[in-house]
Amino acid sequence: MVLSRVAGVCMALGTVACTTVRPVAPAQLASKSLPQVVTVTYPDQTVLVVTGPELQADTLKGLRWGTQDSVAIPLDSVRTVDARVRDRTKTFLLVAAAGMVVVAGAYVASSKPGAEDLSLRECSSYSAREHPDLYPQCGP
Repeated sequence: MVLSRVAGVCMALGTVACTTVRPVAPAQLASKSLPQVVTVTYPDQTVLVVTGPELQADTLKGLRWGTQDSVAIPLDSVRTVDARVRDRTKTFLLVAAAGMVVVAGAYVASSKPGAEDLSLRECSSYSAREHPDLYPQCGP
């Protein structure tokens, strides 16, 4: 149960880690692989979050975030349109880091611990202190 939760959290973080928010060109909005959410910034720095965006001619249409209010925004009145998109660099770094963790784990799992010096344990025991004649290897 705990392992499945850890795997779910790792997958969620991995998904977020492989994306970034970037300006989106209107041509990308017209494509079939539309982002689910875009952030529209107006010239006066006000921001509007739009879900289910679609481009119809020169107007961005969709729903206002958190409501069912439809919006129609002429692109000539917009400063930028930003969306969360895939980031290959972040994906590469995530895969490289995961690979390094796996390699380090395999190294640690396969390395053998050093042999224990049993003479130290034997010579520091109660019997060795009380009966030194029975443990000549421990010395005086």
